[in-house]
Amino acid sequence: MKKSFFIRLFIIFFLFGGGLKVVLAEGQDQYDPKKNLTCLITTDFYIVHLTTYQEPQKGDDSKRNKFEPYCQELPGHGLTYLAIDFIDRDLRQMPVEMRVVEALPNPEIEGEMKDGATIAHEPVKQYNTGVAQIQANFPKPGQYTLIVSVGDDMFADKIRIPLWIGVSSPFKWTTLLPYLIALLAIVVGYGFYRFFLFMHHRKQLDNN
Repeated sequence: MKKSFFIRLFIIFFLFGGGLKVVLAEGQDQYDPKKNLTCLITTDFYIVHLTTYQEPQKGDDSKRNKFEPYCQELPGHGLTYLAIDFIDRDLRQMPVEMRVVEALPNPEIEGEMKDGATIAHEPVKQYNTGVAQIQANFPKPGQYTLIVSVGDDMFADKIRIPLWIGVSSPFKWTTLLPYLIALLAIVVGYGFYRFFLFMHHRKQLDNN
């Protein structure tokens, strides 16, 4: 009976680790842009949801006249629609400006990007429906930035959303975190199982 209990305990740890891996991976997976459309962008003050739509690539007759939804990675350049849903209702009563700019390497700071030419611009307005949209025609593959400015003065809060157009986002070690946590949970669960099994056998030997 006790042995079966320990086995069930190990299974629980195993399932917990696998479930945790799936939950955390949903928030990190950007490499398959159509696999996960839960694209939440968070800052210190606001939470918004991004959905991007792009025309099918030329030669794909099966998706003719059908816009495909993506997150921050899009398969190619060209006409793209970007929609921002304001999770915070306060944003619906505030002036918002949107701008899409080209992201260029910053020669002064290695690994950082700076704003380049403006690709698209939506002037300051209020979005009472909670959904803001901007249309951008990306001229070439590369990295771009969607800048959502909340407020109409020099102290406006800026939500900066990186976009990768026709290129993959750079690999980050943080994408492995869900798998490492899941692996740790499995190892700990197995360790507990072996420990209690050892104690159970030792108790039986003492009784004999």
